[in-house]
Amino acid sequence: MKSSLYSQLILLCILLMPVFSCHGDTPILRFNVTPQGFPPYVISKPPAGIMFDVLSHIAQKQGYQLVAERIPENRVYLLLDGGELDAHASALEWVESPQKYAFTDPVLKVRDVVFTRKDSALNYQTVKDLWGHSVGVHTGYSYQSLTEYFKSGKITRIDSNNELYLLQMLAKERLDVAVITEHVGLWLIKKNNIKADFTIAKNAVDTTEYRLVFSKKWQGFIEAFNKELALMKSNGHLKEILYRYR
Repeated sequence: MKSSLYSQLILLCILLMPVFSCHGDTPILRFNVTPQGFPPYVISKPPAGIMFDVLSHIAQKQGYQLVAERIPENRVYLLLDGGELDAHASALEWVESPQKYAFTDPVLKVRDVVFTRKDSALNYQTVKDLWGHSVGVHTGYSYQSLTEYFKSGKITRIDSNNELYLLQMLAKERLDVAVITEHVGLWLIKKNNIKADFTIAKNAVDTTEYRLVFSKKWQGFIEAFNKELALMKSNGHLKEILYRYR
């Protein structure tokens, strides 16, 4: 009898795992850090990063336990739709059928910027300054400001799925320019102790507002999140988080 009751309790615990912790009644919020992450915004192992830290802080204040999931990008929205995942970091422009989901206010802006060597004569102000140059970019990424010039051949696109490789190519003068998300580039330079001197253009090639995307049942939490996020921006807490990853 005791064995049967114990088995039933274990089964109940398993069934409730997507919503509640088995060690209490603390609700769980499942956030996707993806297998590769997107450092320094989202770091997979151990779970960390700008977006993770912001959500962790607010989730705790709202009484939730944040749980990191490692879901490949091609399965994210299937699991959001099915209720097996609660949140993912993204932008409105990157989501197919964004009307199906609920988004937070922007946490920060993702700026794709021009990295050059300090000895380069190129002084980036507008996209036309890149004409005639080889530009390293991330494989599969779409750059709204550059697309037509890649197609016309006015700018030569060099693809890599590794921004560190782009920086190394740039340092070795095998690239004229690398277009990399600003925080990503700075993070890689710091983490890998890259000695080469780079210049980062002040004007961004493209700017995107980075947010968290939830299924619509989380609308109430999102309203609380937005209030807490505004407070973090005004009291300097968000700046403290950003500073950790520079």
